[in-house]
Amino acid sequence: MSDWTDGYRAALADVARLARSRGDESLPGILVDLECDAMVIEREADNRLRRRRLTAAREATLFDELPP
Repeated sequence: MSDWTDGYRAALADVARLARSRGDESLPGILVDLECDAMVIEREADNRLRRRRLTAAREATLFDELPP
């Protein structure tokens, strides 16, 4: 998990705590949506990193195959 998503989820938890302390029942559904958004963002970031690593590994093997 990235620092960004850690911070985002911590902020969501703070908002949820604040809403509960004020007795606001309208926010839980919105917060669930935002938590899901955080998971999607995290997954996309992980996928991008994985693709970059695969590309780098592929390029490294091409250089290994070059004659000296």
